[in-house]
Amino acid sequence: MKLIISFTIIFTLLYGHTNAQSFPETFDFGTTESDSYQNDFFKMEITFDSTWVIQDRRQMNSLVKTGGEIVAGDDEMLKSVVKASMVNTAYLLTIFKYEVGAPVEFNPSFLVVAENTINFPGIKKGSDYLFHSKKLLQQSQVPYTFDKDIFQQQVGSIEFYVMEAKVDYLGNTIVQDYMTAVINGFSLTFILSYTNEDEKSELYDILEHIMF
Repeated sequence: MKLIISFTIIFTLLYGHTNAQSFPETFDFGTTESDSYQNDFFKMEITFDSTWVIQDRRQMNSLVKTGGEIVAGDDEMLKSVVKASMVNTAYLLTIFKYEVGAPVEFNPSFLVVAENTINFPGIKKGSDYLFHSKKLLQQSQVPYTFDKDIFQQQVGSIEFYVMEAKVDYLGNTIVQDYMTAVINGFSLTFILSYTNEDEKSELYDILEHIMF
């Protein structure tokens, strides 16, 4: 079960645990309530169904550790990439439809992460960030496929770039939509993980209620 859950955390190739020294004093990790998340730094508000399960930092750290191990496998270079990235990223929000470990075929999830890209001046928009992300995922131990080119989608008042990745696991095709915009020197990414159209519809309903 933890392997399935960790497919939602595979993006750890580019981000990891937070370190306050990597963030400006004005950075805001946000405030999470039972059905909403607010962040002043990105001037963002997200509302969602209160029945969805919010992950705390301890739970997130456990998932991230497992996800990083799955991605890197025995590849020492990828291990070093994962380790080096662990000072630049903030996990802002992680919600699952069901409790972790619930007896379900798949547990849809919605993640919000931000990575400080100040040391990467060539990353000017979301498509730049996703270009590098795709290259790294293709080198990982997980057999991702990419059927579509990166495309644009409006979320609230912000133009995001979207990368759709797929992986087959135990008879399920898991889809992950990575949606990124560069805001205030950070890449802001939403990660939506699902296996069917009903799950996708629920996750995209959350997107429709995001305000900037």
